[in-house]
Amino acid sequence: MRKLLLTISAIAAVTAYMPSMAETGNAGYAGDFMRFGLGARPLGMGGAFAAIAEGFEACYYNPAGLALYPVRQAGFTYHSLTLDRQLNSAALISPVRNEAVMGISWIYGGVGDVQMRDSDRNLAGIFANNSNAVALTFSKMATEYLSLGANVRYLQSKLDELTAYTVGADFGAIARYKKMASVGISLQNFGSDLKWDSGKYWSQGGKSYMDRVPVRIRGGVAALLFDETFIGALDVVKDLNMNIRINLGAEYWFTTRVKELVENEEGEGEALTETMVSERLFGLRTGYNDGSFTFGGSLMYPFGNLNGGFDYAYMTGRRDEGSNHVFTLRVLF
Repeated sequence: MRKLLLTISAIAAVTAYMPSMAETGNAGYAGDFMRFGLGARPLGMGGAFAAIAEGFEACYYNPAGLALYPVRQAGFTYHSLTLDRQLNSAALISPVRNEAVMGISWIYGGVGDVQMRDSDRNLAGIFANNSNAVALTFSKMATEYLSLGANVRYLQSKLDELTAYTVGADFGAIARYKKMASVGISLQNFGSDLKWDSGKYWSQGGKSYMDRVPVRIRGGVAALLFDETFIGALDVVKDLNMNIRINLGAEYWFTTRVKELVENEEGEGEALTETMVSERLFGLRTGYNDGSFTFGGSLMYPFGNLNGGFDYAYMTGRRDEGSNHVFTLRVLF
């Protein structure tokens, strides 16, 4: 009876967790919580970020992006979702010996207090349904114009007493031309198949089951215009055995001129020289993500001796799924 109750409740939980995918033929695969995206800035651009991949968000969209912008940065993202769903993430990236950039990221997704009911619909208890993904990222410039990167990801999923886990990998590359245009590709979820073994908990009728996480191919192009104040991007995303998704996004940055110390390339006098550079202050963005229109903004602000900012994204609902609000705090140090 417990096995039957758990099976029925699991079906209900998955239906509640990803209702839009059930209507587009994209349901029924493991790792669905990782398809939402990471970070309010990329989501405000409709998820079109494979060829941009700035900051800690590169750990999710394209690991090659870390080496293009070698800064030490921490980020925290909270998703305000409907249907009692939970989705939060955090990441930390740092340059290594001025030659490469490494990062670690964590994504948590779940549904709170899923109810088990018997055949007469009487409450028989509740169970947990959540997943965690932890990734280690490495990225390095292969040439002046080409960056390469890779993730190793640990994925763990829990359904009541059952727990499954796996280790997979992502690979990415970004080619950039004079900070004016870039092309990116990311191959994700290699080897990420979850093995469930109910025999450990059910003495009768238990068995093993392999839950496949589809390999994802994400390709994108981006144009950076007007001294990188305007950015337009297009991504094409294909999860094997699922429909192709088109992501579009654009953003505009208001900037300010500030003094900055840079290396003296003339080789005479002081090792460092002072110059004026443009620094991002406030950004606005919009996008389209597989039937959902998105909007967002960013405010960059110094925190004492640190720099950082707040990002916000609003995603309109799809098929009665409800609209979502996404908040990100980033700190540069």
